[in-house]
Amino acid sequence: MSLRDQRRTGCRWGLRPTLLLLGALLVMSGGASAAGTTDQAPRPPVDLDLGFDTRVREVTRRNLLDFDSDTNGRIESDAHFFRVRHRLAATFKLRGGISFATRFTTEWRKYLDPDVSPQKHEVILDRAYVDLPKVPGLPLALRVGRQDIIRGEGFVLLEGGPCDGSRSIYHNAVLVTMGGDVFGLRDSKIDLFAIRNPALDQFVVANDRVDDPEVGRSDARINDYDETAFGVYLQNQSLFSGQNDLYYIYKEEELENKPEPEVKLSTIGTRSSGDLPWELKYAAEAAYQFGQWQDSDTGEKIWDIRAYGGYGWVSRSFLAMYKPTIKLGAVYLSGDDLSNDLESDETYEGWNPVFSRWPKWSELYIYTLIAESAPVAKWNNLISLNAQLSLQIHPKAAVSYTYHKLRAPELASSSLCIPPEPGMDKDRGDLHAWKITANFSEKVSAHFVAERFAPGKFYWKPQDDAYFLRWELMIRK
Repeated sequence: MSLRDQRRTGCRWGLRPTLLLLGALLVMSGGASAAGTTDQAPRPPVDLDLGFDTRVREVTRRNLLDFDSDTNGRIESDAHFFRVRHRLAATFKLRGGISFATRFTTEWRKYLDPDVSPQKHEVILDRAYVDLPKVPGLPLALRVGRQDIIRGEGFVLLEGGPCDGSRSIYHNAVLVTMGGDVFGLRDSKIDLFAIRNPALDQFVVANDRVDDPEVGRSDARINDYDETAFGVYLQNQSLFSGQNDLYYIYKEEELENKPEPEVKLSTIGTRSSGDLPWELKYAAEAAYQFGQWQDSDTGEKIWDIRAYGGYGWVSRSFLAMYKPTIKLGAVYLSGDDLSNDLESDETYEGWNPVFSRWPKWSELYIYTLIAESAPVAKWNNLISLNAQLSLQIHPKAAVSYTYHKLRAPELASSSLCIPPEPGMDKDRGDLHAWKITANFSEKVSAHFVAERFAPGKFYWKPQDDAYFLRWELMIRK
């Protein structure tokens, strides 16, 4: 899905979605206030918890796809725009502990460069689940419906709809959680989950897009393919000091209108985090993948899949002015060796990010990956050696600088480097990132992000640096 298509699925610069959500908030808040005017009133059979937040962002992107400021014609990754997201949430909790949660989200954009027509708007059902903290007669909790699922640092499990950007990250899932004592594991928690994320979100509450005249409405695209998965995630705090995780995820990726999945993938991994001697903190995660690519019409195997990836970091804070923290880390994601004959090569070795196509290491770099593998944020074929310095410049503000030296395990074939030419190597380049964060209160926060990428000889005829700038203001109620 191109960035131009992604922009078409955005929301219009308009007041309508804002007024709808604000009006609903005022009506629901008024009802809740009236119910709680008597101090001696008995506890109501239903507790209502309301939440509302607004996020304002201004974003500038330059040279992210071609690294060329003098390209004839506009590159669709070059843009300057505002995006404003509103979310209205409500949770209903019964006396017995069962709760029902829902959240509605809308986001509209105004493009300053390029000067495009106003975008259509829509309101999506961002959250809708039933939560049973204790299933009668069973030692487990159950959550069923549309929900956010994040484990660890989001290395394999966080983002359910990458084509939706940061507007939402939900999964359509069934999540079962139980204590490890059932299996004799102290201080443990076990999650069992099943996920079904279609490429098109069919729960669009309201929109004014009419892409399909027969239906009269269009569904929002949130992914490049339909995804089905199930898995188990174990978290333990007794085997070793700190947090220790072990997981297995099986996933199928299905193209639209195809009878068979294109990818059948298993991912098994482990993560550990905690404290080390000399006041050091650490985290490390590693995973191995196996499965197969197959013909989506016949189901016949094309390639076996054998891939692996992981990351690790250590950090230390110092009792000095501005409380400096130094963090050193590394990332490795395997790539496929395209120098082999594709017809004779029986194994695909490129890492699959599973449910983690989000900017976990860089806001800028997820767009440069489009030229290599088509989908945005398809983290693959990457080595990063990185260092970060953070300073607490104010009790409510911090600043950080991160440097990544980027390489590739394998030479790639892409629109940026076809054909491989003499002199090309595996040096992706140098990535610099600056970030300022401020927490004015529990309800108001802000940040500013600036990134610059200097491409290396991994790319075909690199010329100019790429840039990404963004500021954000977040207000919660």
